[in-house]
Amino acid sequence: MAAFQALFYLIAIVLLVIAALPLGPRRTRGIGLGLLAAAFALTAFAAPTIDAAF
Repeated sequence: MAAFQALFYLIAIVLLVIAALPLGPRRTRGIGLGLLAAAFALTAFAAPTIDAAF
């Protein structure tokens, strides 16, 4: 379970760094990188609860 959490936190950090880079105009359609990073971080944070449920 710790490896799962670490992987998801690492993905979240990488996505947040990419979202913070000034890469010119981005399309605003769909899910933004910051929101996707937040979803990964929240999933990693909730991993012990999800594991306990199953």
